[in-house]
Amino acid sequence: ENKIFVSASQFIERKNILQLLRVFKDREETLLLIGSGPQKDEYIKYIEDNNMQNVIIRDFMKKEDLMSLLPCCDFFITLSLQDIYGHTTNEAMAKGLPVISSKNVVSSLHLIENGVNGYLVDLNDEDIISSIEKINVNMANAALKTAKENTIEAMAEAHKIIFERIMEK
Repeated sequence: ENKIFVSASQFIERKNILQLLRVFKDREETLLLIGSGPQKDEYIKYIEDNNMQNVIIRDFMKKEDLMSLLPCCDFFITLSLQDIYGHTTNEAMAKGLPVISSKNVVSSLHLIENGVNGYLVDLNDEDIISSIEKINVNMANAALKTAKENTIEAMAEAHKIIFERIMEK
């Protein structure tokens, strides 16, 4: 069965989609990219130049449409170079998707327990590929549990702790 990975973000350099495409080159898993932005044409050219039949690009969609689509996928993946918080990790988990995320996404540091509900990765292809191969749908219940525990109050407390750390520096 073909695994479906989804990534929803702006198509900008900071979201590191080109590395994501590079990692999915010559793989069997499907990658669904949802978003829009100035780098979209560059992504389309890369996909076409490398004959990547396993990648689908869809335009940015409203949150309620995205939330309806997520359960049709198996996993969420984000390789951002920097994300101050990043709500998509929690949104994906709320729909039962285990998440692979770069360690640069602050929310993922708070939400992901390696090997339980997803994987935190360094931005090297080997680490990412290893996580793609290890992640499995049996992590879905743990992802749901994490999302349920991550209430607005819990997120506010996490933000508060982050801001306090920044202010101490």
